[in-house]
Amino acid sequence: MSSIMGLHHITALSADPQANIYFYTKVLGLRLVKVSVNQDEPNVYHFFYADYEGNPGSDLTFFPYPRLPRGVPGYGQAVRIIYTIHPDSVKYWIDRFKRFNVTLLGLEENSEGVRINFVDWDGLGLSLQASDRPSYVDVKPWSGGGVPKEHFPRGFYSVVIMVRDCHTSGYFLEDILGFEKADEGEEYAVYTIGGGGPGRVVELLCPREAAPGRLGAGTVHHVAFAVKDLRELAVHREKLVKRGYNVTPVIDRKWFTSIYFREPGGVLYEIATIGPGFTVDEPVERLGSRLVLPEWLEPYRGEIEASLPKVRLPSGSIVGGAEA
Repeated sequence: MSSIMGLHHITALSADPQANIYFYTKVLGLRLVKVSVNQDEPNVYHFFYADYEGNPGSDLTFFPYPRLPRGVPGYGQAVRIIYTIHPDSVKYWIDRFKRFNVTLLGLEENSEGVRINFVDWDGLGLSLQASDRPSYVDVKPWSGGGVPKEHFPRGFYSVVIMVRDCHTSGYFLEDILGFEKADEGEEYAVYTIGGGGPGRVVELLCPREAAPGRLGAGTVHHVAFAVKDLRELAVHREKLVKRGYNVTPVIDRKWFTSIYFREPGGVLYEIATIGPGFTVDEPVERLGSRLVLPEWLEPYRGEIEASLPKVRLPSGSIVGGAEA
């Protein structure tokens, strides 16, 4: 039995940081739970949007690069991020998206219920999947973004990944990560873990006419899966190394610890621990209210802040000093 619990977080690229904050906090109504920097590129913000507590399984993060050209979705990428909503919330969200002039790509029906497909202002593919099944995490709704708690997105449902070969990438999900095949067709396959349900689904697409993706605004950088602790993380790393995959050392990200590797189709995956979580450096009621740096970057705070674009946070605080 696999120790993978489900989706931990998904990280994407965007252009205008202020517009990104507005869309995800005022349109989708998520909580900005952490404002930090890309630890590998500290002059770039790292925004974390999630539920009230910042629980894994609800956490969509962004690296915003001002004036970044739009990317091109294609194989070797996650091409759609799917959240869960209650079945009674479908009409609410359709009406809300119309009010905010969000580009709707239509509705579809599947065995779980209605799925609303749309894109954010950078063209990132998103969906809301109606489901009455619980997530693997206890999502805590947040009403501070204008979405009533009963309609708040209840964490991830799944992620859609485009690859050249569904069989090869699917076998990796099964053999290395412990997923099981739940459905397949000529150009798709669905994999689940832990019995499936919200946060425990990966959907593979392998269209014959697909071209390789190109990173840019509106594309996904990586997909992270959750494990309980460092011991389970070490087990997965050892397995990947033994199978000949190129995997990073264990990396301390302050709020979780993780490893990175690419699956056979070129998609960048991460496995991350559930804890310690976002409240290690901010109380839950003040999450996302200031720029937070890991200890090893704190000595460079002045230089880092001066290099970051100036943005206003939902808390009202202004961070950064450079003109976007």
